[in-house]
Amino acid sequence: MTSFREMLLLSLYEEVLGRLGGLTCRDGTLIASIGKMKLALPAELEQSLRPLIGQKVAILRTDIPDKQYLFRVLDQAPISEKNASLPEAP
Repeated sequence: MTSFREMLLLSLYEEVLGRLGGLTCRDGTLIASIGKMKLALPAELEQSLRPLIGQKVAILRTDIPDKQYLFRVLDQAPISEKNASLPEAP
């Protein structure tokens, strides 16, 4: 079992990226497995993060009141000429 010393606690404006492998709750802390890392998060994020298991995500810690952590799903689709936002070459 992972000890709390082996878990990553994000600093302000630190972000972690990777595939969300699973979530467990222990002693009021949510433990997110992201790649090979174990990330300690507030337990209240569990309901929002659980549907994202298996997807590549980014989790950012902020100092925004009521939004201490922001997260997003990273698009896996490669950028191609068809979906690139740059203007086409002449």
